[in-house]
Amino acid sequence: MAMRAFFILACLGVLSLTSCTMPAARPAPVVERSCAIESGGWVRLDDGTELRIWNLKANGLRRLTARLLVVTDGKAQVANEVEINWDEWEPASSEASGQLVLLIQDGKVFGAKDKRLPQIGLDVQGSPPQDRFEKKMTLLMDGDLHSELSRSSYSTPVGEEGVLHAQLFVPQTDAPFSSTLGWDLDSFAATAKEGRAVVAVTLGWAPQ
Repeated sequence: MAMRAFFILACLGVLSLTSCTMPAARPAPVVERSCAIESGGWVRLDDGTELRIWNLKANGLRRLTARLLVVTDGKAQVANEVEINWDEWEPASSEASGQLVLLIQDGKVFGAKDKRLPQIGLDVQGSPPQDRFEKKMTLLMDGDLHSELSRSSYSTPVGEEGVLHAQLFVPQTDAPFSSTLGWDLDSFAATAKEGRAVVAVTLGWAPQ
């Protein structure tokens, strides 16, 4: 009986020693979930059409939302909103590319002579299956307004909510011009008075 007890204790000792010397499991690599601006550009055509493009890289997102704001008379309205949602992002390490586009064009094409129409578009390619929602309101600006100040951000990575672009339009008679354009909604509302307008593009995202 004593020999049997000694044998059991010896076995337990061997098992304990073996478990202590086993290599620890390596932790799973941390996958960065983010949205970043890779590049961007701006084009102005002869008819006054303006096109701005932001090229995006995204990974492990749950939601991506772009908004176009038109601010007049001190009040901001959402002209466009595009939201893309993902139930899951697998494999977690996969990366997708996308484009956010701001287009400001002559309203004559849409039956609104002497007006200008700002619009945005957002698209993501190479991502897992997604659900897309879009809201659109036709907010026209006076065609006699001219662009006076413009600020655009092409920084990377993008914060989880932020302004990518802000542009101030003023009447032709608004001279001499003396104003500044901030980088937040309160500044836009304070500046967009007395016939002036601010067009702003925001981008927000949330990780899985």
